[in-house]
Amino acid sequence: MKHDALHTQTRPTGFTLIEMIASLAIVGILAAVAGIGLVQMTEGFFVSRFGADSAQKIQLAATRMIKEFNHIVDVSGGSNQAITFDSFHADEPVDTLRSFTLSWTGNAGDPLAMTCLDCIGGNVTEPLVDNVVAFDLTYIYYDTGGTLVAVASHTPEWQAAFTSATRQAAVRFELQLDNPSQDRLTTTVFLGKHD
Repeated sequence: MKHDALHTQTRPTGFTLIEMIASLAIVGILAAVAGIGLVQMTEGFFVSRFGADSAQKIQLAATRMIKEFNHIVDVSGGSNQAITFDSFHADEPVDTLRSFTLSWTGNAGDPLAMTCLDCIGGNVTEPLVDNVVAFDLTYIYYDTGGTLVAVASHTPEWQAAFTSATRQAAVRFELQLDNPSQDRLTTTVFLGKHD
């Protein structure tokens, strides 16, 4: 049998139209899946960054409140959203008692403000932290029977426990920023006894 080169059937090379359409469809599906993953990853990054910024702001405010509360020598008034107190400032050139008010208006988005009532130059108010959505103070004390009591505002009984040499008083604060669905920071500061 002779093989004739002119009559040899060769298959054309390249892709058929159907193969090209199928390839493009697969590439499109893969690109869509990758795009959705990329969008979710980007959203996750921004949410975690926002959460980290809020956590840092709330921690700085809590540190300042704890510092002031640890040096309280007298509390002249307080509610669940404000407290007026005197604290001892050993970091000034002359050891000094300063009067402060810590307060929040109760309106979401307003700052938690610290006002020095007797600073040089008069009253000085500075925002401790902004975008507050919740702030609550609770006054905790042990009564004469040793029972732990929590009240929503400064009371004569709480003041008696605070000034007593044998009983203990504390202030618990809850603070939440930016978004009501995020966790609140809750801290209790037992007030020290000062001479």
